Amino acid sequence: MGRRHELTGVRRMLTTSRLVTLTGAGGVGKTRLARHAGLELRRAFPDGVWLAELAELRDPDLVAVTVAEALGVREESVRPDAPGLATFLADRQALLILDNCEHLVAASADLVETLLRACPRLRVLVTSRQALRIAGEATLTVQPLSVPAADHACTPADLARYEAASLLVDRATAVLPGFAVTEANCATVTALCQALEGMPLAIELAVARLRVLTLEEILERLTDRYRLLTSGARNAPARQQTLRALIDWSWDLCAEPERRLWSRLSVFSGGFELEAAEQVCAFPPLAPESILDLIASLVDKSVIFRVGDGPRARYKMLEVVREYGAVRLAGADEQPEVARRHCDWFAELAHYGDVHWASPDQAALMLRLRREQANLRVALEHAVGSAPPEVALRFAADLQNHWFVRGFLSEGRHWLDRALAMPPPRHWTRARALRVASWIACVQGDQPRASALLFEAKELAATLPPSAERAFIPVVEGNIAMFAGDHATALPLFEEALAGFRALDVRTGELWCLAVLGLARGLSSASPDDGYADLTACRDLAESHGEVWWRSFALWALSVLRWRAGDHAGASAAAKESLTIGTVVEDEQFTVGLSLEALGWVAASVRRDQRAAQLLGASDRMWRAMHASLTSFRALRVFHDEVTTQLRARLGDRAFEAAFDRGVALTAAEAMALAVERVPAPRPAAGPPAPAHLGDLGLTPREREVAALVAEGLTNREIAARLVVAQRTAEGHVENILSKLGFTSRAQVAAWLAAQR
Repeated sequence: MGRRHELTGVRRMLTTSRLVTLTGAGGVGKTRLARHAGLELRRAFPDGVWLAELAELRDPDLVAVTVAEALGVREESVRPDAPGLATFLADRQALLILDNCEHLVAASADLVETLLRACPRLRVLVTSRQALRIAGEATLTVQPLSVPAADHACTPADLARYEAASLLVDRATAVLPGFAVTEANCATVTALCQALEGMPLAIELAVARLRVLTLEEILERLTDRYRLLTSGARNAPARQQTLRALIDWSWDLCAEPERRLWSRLSVFSGGFELEAAEQVCAFPPLAPESILDLIASLVDKSVIFRVGDGPRARYKMLEVVREYGAVRLAGADEQPEVARRHCDWFAELAHYGDVHWASPDQAALMLRLRREQANLRVALEHAVGSAPPEVALRFAADLQNHWFVRGFLSEGRHWLDRALAMPPPRHWTRARALRVASWIACVQGDQPRASALLFEAKELAATLPPSAERAFIPVVEGNIAMFAGDHATALPLFEEALAGFRALDVRTGELWCLAVLGLARGLSSASPDDGYADLTACRDLAESHGEVWWRSFALWALSVLRWRAGDHAGASAAAKESLTIGTVVEDEQFTVGLSLEALGWVAASVRRDQRAAQLLGASDRMWRAMHASLTSFRALRVFHDEVTTQLRARLGDRAFEAAFDRGVALTAAEAMALAVERVPAPRPAAGPPAPAHLGDLGLTPREREVAALVAEGLTNREIAARLVVAQRTAEGHVENILSKLGFTSRAQVAAWLAAQR
């Protein structure tokens, strides 16, 4: 709402300063302002505007990794640390937005300083409650929204000029669709905006009470609550006191069991499910059977809110509300116990996911772990900082499939390294963590580190009692050899591991071995069909157990071998069948990216060059999203380079790059449609919507009036003069109208209004 002056200031400051920091109190709207500025500045930065969200990050060592993920950095070609990011951004004219840095100021400042020193065309926009305090930084304090002066009596028309009132009306309309500012409630709206001092978060929290209170009751209770605020920090800014007062008020409205649950729920980061709340928060005096009703009460009181529409109900709380609860939790001396229970719950979730990986639950488990990424970070931090080494080692290793399939390789390596740095137990949990860390290093192309970690795992395993874990060591050793192109070494290792897994009936290991064994046999032989039997066995075994990921991987590998054998139709069919995982697992990109690549190779072989280049572009987009690439796998890198060279030679560099870029621009659904050669539903055409009543489209009375003046052909200045408002206010109304109607020009507004008359 509004913020035109601040947006202009951000644009101007970024032209003269390479680092601009938006400071201000929590809840004042720094994040929304930064995002809006980024959208408006896209054309000024041809190499992109990138947003890295740090609010849910707690570990300063992961700041660079998180930024790398936001940038789509390929971990195999660029290390996700400050020097690696500096190399990646060195020649790019880009804007990097770092959001919510106040709890990671030192790490953020170090990273920004390194990037700005090495990247002359980079600009950085930061939001933080405090400045980074490095050379060249320009700061802009984000003020609360504009409110009427204390002695100013407003009419409904006057209120439209104030940003706080516009926000209040917008949010009130969402709660009560028939809400409008009238002569009867105008004074109350004015007083409420003044009492809340224009703080956006405070306004949203207060207006949410309209579900149970009138405006007058909200104002009365808020005013009464401020009178009680006599023991707060006198040197704190008044707007922070009022926000604290508002949350204090919500706290006072809660019964004691609700308050206790609120404080315990603050341990969660990024949201939580009911089952997790029951396991983590239900200990005396809260009984497990009381949690559901207490959560329902906290939802009703707008302390927490439900998000998403998945099969499991999920809840979140605003960050400032969560922080408030955390302070209360610490004051109640319950934080250590709640943190331990939180860690135990998510460690057990990770273990369950690992044990049940090769099962019909696999797709749901992958999605659930992805949604719990922020909680996993908090729990892992507790594990490596406060739990026994065996707990931390098992926790980090149990997430092996999550790290691999989702492309979170550097983060997985980070937690494994920290767990391995704890006092080393002579236990299988350490041997397992060593071999998982070795496997990640292999995929990232760090062969020396992978070999060193595996050597330590083998030495430790030799001193331990028998375990199914022992069979995984030759699998990783074989993969290290296969990635390097040494198939002669890899094959007997895979065969050894396969025999061990079958003897112990370890389904996940058997699937892994069959997939890589078939791929290695086919790649190492003059007859690629030598690998067909193992890959078919992997596919069939996966199907019989309801497993989807290894089935998809086996089909992709089969498509590569068929392509090498000249069976283009068979290769295409296998790759397309592999892509069905995209309809089962939301946001799965690893095997989808592989299969798009394989279909690109097939298309190039049959001289469908435009299709091939587009598919390579679509695959590249997937790999960038995962922060990974094919470069660490020698044979695949060779195939990719050969196909790319052929396409460039036949199409020419310019035509190839144009087709490649069209593939990069495809949505996931469009890429899948292109791959399986299915005509996708057309995107909605731009243009006027079907005639509808202005009120049905969310236009306020003043916006309807402005729309009519736009249709008459008046300029913003003329509209401002006609309505006796500031020109900036008129401009804001016009922007809102265009946004709500989905138009891009004033002429569209005029044509649409004419069609309704």
